[in-house]
Amino acid sequence: MEITLKEIHCGSCRTVATLALGPDTNVTDFLNKLIKSNPNAARSLQTSMATITATESYHNDRKFKNVGNDVYEIKVPGVRLYCFKDQIDGLSSKLIIATNGGSKNNKKEQTADIKRALQIKDRYFTAKNSADTTLNYISKSHEN
Repeated sequence: MEITLKEIHCGSCRTVATLALGPDTNVTDFLNKLIKSNPNAARSLQTSMATITATESYHNDRKFKNVGNDVYEIKVPGVRLYCFKDQIDGLSSKLIIATNGGSKNNKKEQTADIKRALQIKDRYFTAKNSADTTLNYISKSHEN
């Protein structure tokens, strides 16, 4: 199996990276659509990521909320980006790994998005701990 993590925001204490773990787990598609359809929400999301990654002791349940089983949501008006935390050997900063996103339409859709994030998180850790998994890390400084 192949895991690809791609930095989207690098702060002084944490880094946010997207996760690609097969064709159905690429959060980059969600973010690209958000930039085109709602640039204000995309900018708000970038601002929230900057705040969350700037300090080790960041705590704000309105902007970065644990929604259960160590899955978090980065909240901006009308949009949720789901993620979890990890540490990769050889990387100095702690990671916040984005799994999927969604709009804040209704509780049923949010529950489905959270369930999907938890499933992706479980798949990630299972794959990461497998001997035959390749982990690719793409830093912003190495993009073309």
